[in-house]
Amino acid sequence: MKIGTTTALYINQLLKLAHSLGSDIDQLLADAELDPNELEDDDNRVDLTFLMRLGRGAIRQTGRQEIGLLMGHHSTLSGSGYVGLAAMTSATLQQALTVLTQFEHLNSQCYRGTSALLSDEPKPVLSFYSIAPYNAYTCFVVDGVLTAWVKLIYLLTGRSDLVELIQIEFDTPSYVDAYREAFSCPVRFGCERNALVLTSEALQTPVLESNAGLHQKLIRQCERQLNEIALADSYRNKVLKVLGTMLHGQTPSIDEVALKLGMPSWTLRRKLKEEDSAYQLLVDEMRRDVAMSYMRNTDLTFGEISYLLGFSTPGAFQRAFKRWSGQTPGEYRKSLSSKRK
Repeated sequence: MKIGTTTALYINQLLKLAHSLGSDIDQLLADAELDPNELEDDDNRVDLTFLMRLGRGAIRQTGRQEIGLLMGHHSTLSGSGYVGLAAMTSATLQQALTVLTQFEHLNSQCYRGTSALLSDEPKPVLSFYSIAPYNAYTCFVVDGVLTAWVKLIYLLTGRSDLVELIQIEFDTPSYVDAYREAFSCPVRFGCERNALVLTSEALQTPVLESNAGLHQKLIRQCERQLNEIALADSYRNKVLKVLGTMLHGQTPSIDEVALKLGMPSWTLRRKLKEEDSAYQLLVDEMRRDVAMSYMRNTDLTFGEISYLLGFSTPGAFQRAFKRWSGQTPGEYRKSLSSKRK
């Protein structure tokens, strides 16, 4: 799948929480079709699709739709590896949050976007990208991220009064009461973004365990790891990442993607050709993988999926899906239902 990756450490944290709530871990892994060997090394990268499947399974087994909120509440700085330690040794909260967003890809990477610290608004905002459309199994991802950020801000500063407002894209869920327990500030649903709005003075708040010398060493280590990822990143993958952020109700042209990558379209064509790839093939690949994810993990109609993937008509989507899978969308979804029974 081309949605993104997270670490085995994060998956293991979810499994540990699910087990404490009564889940059958072996069944969760089997239902998600995830090989347990993939989780033996905490640094191993695991496709985000498995996170969604495991979240779905944990919610179904435990009946706890607020599991994302519980997961975020158990977050620790050391659980984010070098990135968390670099944040912990920062001088101020602004520096710490900049570290967490700048090096986000060391712990997770999603082709839908990246998190950002916005300091040019009336009040500072820590923003998480959209992963719409939402259902119970994608809502838990947003819940987990926002709750984790609130917990990390507390661990960094020792203060629980620096978050003024929680903004969430999806509509008010059935477990809304759980948000009152998770957060000590107002939570608004149906917003245009997923974000924490901080108090005006929050970014200047000192970090409790600031250590300038150690901080610089940890930053250099994070930069080395990020450079290793960048060097290994092909133009094929760069295009797929950009497509993931733009393939919503339209099909972006190669000129639009090249602009996002900061290069002329002819250069991008040449780079892809050198990798034995081509732009249209990547568009088709991204559509296929995202379509499969929507079919597996959401209840979206075929028409809605067709629109989200930028197809001109639902019929065009259905023909493409049959080319990809050998089945019509209806046959594929029916086969998924029979497997889950």
